[in-house]
Amino acid sequence: MNQNDFLNKNLKETNNNIKNHHMMVRERKSIEITGVKRIESLNCEEFVLETILGYMTISGQDLEMINFSVEKGEILIAGYVTKIEYYDHQDTVATPKGFFSKLFK
Repeated sequence: MNQNDFLNKNLKETNNNIKNHHMMVRERKSIEITGVKRIESLNCEEFVLETILGYMTISGQDLEMINFSVEKGEILIAGYVTKIEYYDHQDTVATPKGFFSKLFK
C-alpha cells in the first residue's frame, strides 16, 4: 500500500460529514485547510488536494504534512508556502458553440 492509498483509506465514507472549506495561512510558514476530501499527491515542494470546492495545489519549500484528519477533512502543512492555486472542474469543460459563434470567430 503506497502513501496516498494509506492516507485516502476510508476517506469516501467520511466525506459525507465535510461541509465547509476554510484556509488559514500563518506567516507563510504553515497552512491549515478544512474541507479536504482527499490527498491527490504530495512531496516537499507541492501538495495537490481535492477539496469540496475543487482541486487545490499548495506549492513551497520544505513542505511537510503535520496532521491530517480523515474524519474532519482537515490538514495542517508546515513549510514555506509560495503559491496556493485552485483548479475548477467546470473550467476544463468546453462549452458548446452555436452556428453564429463558429461563423464569426
